[in-house]
Amino acid sequence: MLVKEKQMNKTGIKLQKVIDKNAKLLNMKLLKRKDYPFDLSEAEDYQLTTVLSNELFSWELQMTIGITKEGLIHMMLFMHPVIIKEKNRLSFIQFANAANMWLGSEFGRFLVNNDNDYCYECYLPQQLLDNPVELEKQLFDRPFSHFMDSLTPLMQLKTGEWTVDRAIEYLDELREKGYIDNSEYGIW
Repeated sequence: MLVKEKQMNKTGIKLQKVIDKNAKLLNMKLLKRKDYPFDLSEAEDYQLTTVLSNELFSWELQMTIGITKEGLIHMMLFMHPVIIKEKNRLSFIQFANAANMWLGSEFGRFLVNNDNDYCYECYLPQQLLDNPVELEKQLFDRPFSHFMDSLTPLMQLKTGEWTVDRAIEYLDELREKGYIDNSEYGIW
C-alpha cells in the first residue's frame, strides 16, 4: 500500500503542476480543491472556472479534474449554468455527435450528461504525465479550442434562434474553412 501511495503522490505532483500552469494561462479561477488531491477518491480533486467569450457571446465554463480508482486522469469541462432544457436536449445531443466527428486525436468526447450539461469528458492514461506537452493538449488546449469553436452555435441553440442543422452547418463550415462570415448566418 505504501508503494501505491508514493506512486500516487508523484502522479499528483506532476498533474498539479500541469493544472497550475494551464489554469494561469487560461485565466481560470480555482473554485475548490481537496486538501489532499489525487488520493483515489470518487470526488473531483480540482474544480476550476473561467469565462469563454467571442465577439458575440460569453458563458462560464467549469472544469473538474481527478484521478479514478483505476488510476485514469478524469477531466470534465462543461458549461455553467446549464443551457439545456428537456425540449432542446435532443438538438444538443445531435450537435455533440456532430462535434465529435471533428475531434481527431483527442481522447475525449462531447456529450450531454444526465444533469443536462453540455460537456467534454476524457479519461487519460497516467503515462501521459511523462509527456506534459501532450497532456496539456488533451486536458486544456484541444477541449478549450473545440468549445470556443462551438460557442456561437451552442448559444444559438440555447435561445432557439437556430435549428440543430444550422448549428452543425456553422461548425462544419468553420472547421472546413477555418473561418466564418457571421453575416451569412444572420448574426451580424
